[in-house]
Amino acid sequence: MNTDTDAYQQYLYARRKARKTLFHDRLKRKDPYLKVLDHIVDERKCRPLDLGIIDVPSELIVGTRTDGRALSFSSDFMPLLNEKSEFASKWMNVCRYHLSDQGITQAPLAYEYLGRFYIAEGNKRVSVLKSYGAPFIPLQVTRLLPEKSERDSIRLYYEFLKFYKLSHLYSLQFSRPGYYAKLLRCLGYDKDHEWTRKERITLIGFYGRLENELDKKGIHENHADCLVALLEMYTYDYLVEMSDRQMDKVIAENRQRLAYGKGFYSITCIADEEDPLLYSENVKEALKDTDFILSAGDLSREYLEYIVTLSNKPLFYIHGNHDAKLLENPPEGCICFDDDLYVYQGIRILGLGGSFRYNSDTLQYSEREMEKRIRRLKLKIAKAGGVDIVVSHAPIKGYGDLKDMPHWGFACFNRLLEDLKPRFWFYGHVHTNYQPSMKRIHSNDRTMIVNVSGKYLARY
Repeated sequence: MNTDTDAYQQYLYARRKARKTLFHDRLKRKDPYLKVLDHIVDERKCRPLDLGIIDVPSELIVGTRTDGRALSFSSDFMPLLNEKSEFASKWMNVCRYHLSDQGITQAPLAYEYLGRFYIAEGNKRVSVLKSYGAPFIPLQVTRLLPEKSERDSIRLYYEFLKFYKLSHLYSLQFSRPGYYAKLLRCLGYDKDHEWTRKERITLIGFYGRLENELDKKGIHENHADCLVALLEMYTYDYLVEMSDRQMDKVIAENRQRLAYGKGFYSITCIADEEDPLLYSENVKEALKDTDFILSAGDLSREYLEYIVTLSNKPLFYIHGNHDAKLLENPPEGCICFDDDLYVYQGIRILGLGGSFRYNSDTLQYSEREMEKRIRRLKLKIAKAGGVDIVVSHAPIKGYGDLKDMPHWGFACFNRLLEDLKPRFWFYGHVHTNYQPSMKRIHSNDRTMIVNVSGKYLARY
């Protein structure tokens, strides 16, 4: 084996990768070079902890301690300088050591801050090992421990430290607080569970397969978030045992959810009647687990503004037949999707406000007028590839409507229901206190049809 030739060819290969990464990063308007720890944190404000030598997942090594060599590498640690430079010559010398019988024996020195690693000494060693696709690289690590605070990044890091102490898994790095607890619940472990070697190997083996499949499909969001999203939809045993073909199908079917790292969404639906808990100082606590709010109409501007302001949750609304005032003075901070298809974090939501026409007031429609509104939306529905949730003020004919004309359901909604087959159809207008035995939930094929008058909590 000619190590000189191999080292030279490896440098050329790594440099091509570096230039490709540089081009794509600039195209996405991302910083195309290594991150610099000195630019991120003041080390004097952190407590140093010597962790010894740790096998670190390569993807978590993201930068250097100082900016001395930051511009010599692309953001993935591949070398950028010309192959005739002194830098390239030294890189190839390190590569020869790696290819020799002895190999690279000295672990690079690194700092860990918030779960990411920054090289203080040994950048070329890391670059060479990364160029050969090493999944883990041994580093001599000093952790920089920040003071506790309520910042999401700090809270998330302390959650990770607790998780790492019991699992010794660095690979799982979530993007938001609460996900380590979610992972343990999905796996059936309690918060103080000490992981066995077999449990670590099983999870990391599956996680590696999942990452490869997600990359193939161009899903580059946080892969650990995607793991929890899948565990919220399927059992762990099923996921671990499934074939590559089954995994491919599962990812394809849930692509939109995985793109946002959520296995399900908690939705609070409101309509017609004000809920005392939501119109109180406890609204933030009441909606803490809600991802977004849907209003099916006939609620005051003041009520909607109060909820969206104090809960700090997205609120989307359509008009009820008594909402003429909202046409002139819409609620601030809320998004109207009446006569529209709105996509929120991959969920396609169709809005059709108003009721069946029973007098000359506005926001009432005949069958023909409602059909015309639906036709105008068909192109937008086709471009979106379908609808996940329909929100109407009036009910579907035969599903929760009443015999009096003001509360008739629309027959054209039945045809829309059959065409779209959404997961949910939420409606209001028919107050649940009209009849003691009124049925609130109906179903048709795959669609759950729900009267959300007052308040209803849905899990999508």
